[in-house]
Amino acid sequence: LQQPKPPAAALWYDRGIPHTPCLHGFVRGGLRAQEGRSMRWMKLFVTILLALPAPLAFADDDPGVPDDYVLAFADEFSQDGPPDPSLWTLEEGPARHNDEQEYYTAENAWVEDGCLVIEARRESREDMDYTSARLNTEEHFSFCYGRLEARIALPQACGTWSALWLLPSDTRYGGWLASGEIDVMEHVGYDPERVHSPLHTEKYNSVNGNAITNSALLEGEPGAFHEFVLMWDEQGIDSYVDGELLTEYHPKRKHLDNPERWPFQVPFHLVVNLAVGGFWGGHEGIDEDAFPQRLLIDYIRVYTPDPDA
Repeated sequence: LQQPKPPAAALWYDRGIPHTPCLHGFVRGGLRAQEGRSMRWMKLFVTILLALPAPLAFADDDPGVPDDYVLAFADEFSQDGPPDPSLWTLEEGPARHNDEQEYYTAENAWVEDGCLVIEARRESREDMDYTSARLNTEEHFSFCYGRLEARIALPQACGTWSALWLLPSDTRYGGWLASGEIDVMEHVGYDPERVHSPLHTEKYNSVNGNAITNSALLEGEPGAFHEFVLMWDEQGIDSYVDGELLTEYHPKRKHLDNPERWPFQVPFHLVVNLAVGGFWGGHEGIDEDAFPQRLLIDYIRVYTPDPDA
């Protein structure tokens, strides 16, 4: 989440072609009718389509949990009180990056009415003007390849910067950027209807201005819950919001062994936080009168490939 500037426009590296929706099980870009047989192929396609028991899913839609995946981590936030200490570590101290304005405390995170609440408050702590919370699973849970699901309601005030992200538990490739960062969801309050999902590597990152990223407009009422999904395997990463594809990164096979382009082959852990200000969150200033602000999380689940499959 250490971004000195807003993410760049969406980039799909190594693909060679712009992203095109396709029907699952058929050729990307639609049926390529051959001369003299186009009508025959089209009739065959329509016949097959009508014979199916349910509509075909588009490749850009969330594919769901793979059959050979099992639940590896889950917090349904069903017990009121502090976050489960067997799953989460609550960080303590001032934000160290991005010129943010918050001091992290355990007091600013709790479970209430089936949700994790992270509350940012306008109150001084040491030399910081706000308090908030940041949680991670580094000492409790990490995973390499899998599916992450979360249902989240986002704060709307100018100056907030919410994120659900992954950091490497194994930093064999070096420090931040060199070992990668996966942002399942980022949201800044001055642009409340839009969410982002950047990926960072040593070659592609926000410092260079070429982070692998995309954004999407949210539907529904302000502050409503939205579903975020990450699909991560040996070949690439896809993120989704409310069932629709958000960001995708699928390097060419020859680059999968190059950690500058693909460091995502080691375990990562979860991080969730609500920042205040910073180079991105505070880009349009901070609405001081809008605080306190809350980030709500209904659940977080992680499925990983079944080792016995």
